[in-house]
Amino acid sequence: MILLVVAPALGPAGYASFSVYWGALFMVVGILFGVQQESTRAVSHKGESFPESGGSSSLLRFAGVLGAAVLVLVVTTGLIWAGPLFGSANAGWAYPLAIAVASYVGVAALNGILAGSGQWGGFAAVPLIDGLLRLILVAIALWTGADGTALAWAVAIPFPVSLLVVVSARWAAVRSYSRVRESYRALASNASRTMVASTANAVLVNGFPVILSLLAGGDRAALGAVVLALTLTRAPILVPLTALQSMLIARFSAAPEKAPRLMVTVLIGLCVFTPVVGVVAGLWGESLLVGLFGGGFAIEGALLTWLVIASGCLGVLTVTGARALAAGRHTAFATGWVLACVLAVAAVALTPGDIGFRTVVGLIVGPLIGAAWHLVFGRRP
Repeated sequence: MILLVVAPALGPAGYASFSVYWGALFMVVGILFGVQQESTRAVSHKGESFPESGGSSSLLRFAGVLGAAVLVLVVTTGLIWAGPLFGSANAGWAYPLAIAVASYVGVAALNGILAGSGQWGGFAAVPLIDGLLRLILVAIALWTGADGTALAWAVAIPFPVSLLVVVSARWAAVRSYSRVRESYRALASNASRTMVASTANAVLVNGFPVILSLLAGGDRAALGAVVLALTLTRAPILVPLTALQSMLIARFSAAPEKAPRLMVTVLIGLCVFTPVVGVVAGLWGESLLVGLFGGGFAIEGALLTWLVIASGCLGVLTVTGARALAAGRHTAFATGWVLACVLAVAAVALTPGDIGFRTVVGLIVGPLIGAAWHLVFGRRP
């Protein structure tokens, strides 16, 4: 929805620049999503709340320390990378990015606690508050003609706000379930491996516009059109699947004997849904893009269909990864995602043709090989 507001106002070239900030922010958020995955698994495996004095570690304390470290790291290094990445006039964008990603560590731990303990109402409230507030703030910034710095803050502010609102409303339950059996050392070890996988996930999903910007050449308008098409074709598949990922991990963890059948059911549904969306995109997607965003964003229907199929392949990788993580196969989980990422980027870099074709090849080949790795090596020992 943010794209529907920003893209027409900025145009293809302006959208390409904004998408670098957006992609960088959510790439880091995607890396830290590993905290949510491990928190979900740890709380699901625990199966019951501990008294305040029980358990081996506190997810809240772990997230607080990690969030503070992330904040210091981003702020202290921002002057080095923010200018080259966002433009010299936008080096200050490192500060809203720092606040956003540090707050997201708490959001990730909170979501993991809520998902692992089955508090789905609170779990749903976090992205709802975050998404609505971000849309409102971005719309206000554009309506008032604010500069890019205001847009950067509008994108960042919802992270700490949604965290504070939901923690305040669910404090007793969150605190009760925040203690888990793993020691801090084991928790850090597991989380580090899930964050390795999340890094690959972040590059493949949220950060892929950054990769494309490095490999696409000098035509920023063509890049903006492909990035917008890629983002929109992913939405029907990856947005709900990502939102349900913690639920899948919780279900796989709570009932391991039923996990293979549930995984197959989800994969079959994904394989049926993806071609349907692909046909719709191929028939009407080009005219819809032109009608909503202008002729500069026109993409051929055939390419839109293949971008949808590529999104479905990422969905398959997401499901097989959730199964491997729930089985406690952290190394296999991380390796499958890293393999998919490396192969996808290599395919985009080495495949001949325009940036749209190369994107499709990379996002089909890489995720399918990574999913195969999960299926072979991610089973419960």
